[in-house]
Amino acid sequence: MLPQIPKPEDYDVSPVLGFLPTELPLEVLPDTYYTPWETIAKNLQGLILSRRMRGVVERLPILSTEHLRSEPEWRRAYSILAFISHAYIWSGDRPMEVCRQRL
Repeated sequence: MLPQIPKPEDYDVSPVLGFLPTELPLEVLPDTYYTPWETIAKNLQGLILSRRMRGVVERLPILSTEHLRSEPEWRRAYSILAFISHAYIWSGDRPMEVCRQRL
């Protein structure tokens, strides 16, 4: 007997949209607590081009995820943090291997 074929829906894959969500992603996190993340995301290109990205990230407060209330908010948060992390690592003359310690 052949194994049962998995259902795409069990893996958040739509038969119509594939890996795209059925609802549009959030454009901004609704809780203002996350404004520091949103501000960096909004200014990402300028921060990279002006070579200020690493300094801004190093001064960024450590925020809790306790204010994220829904899956779309979690998706927005991890997308923003992935962009910030990538930009932090690759925005200098050499890739950053370790985030500098906070004083």
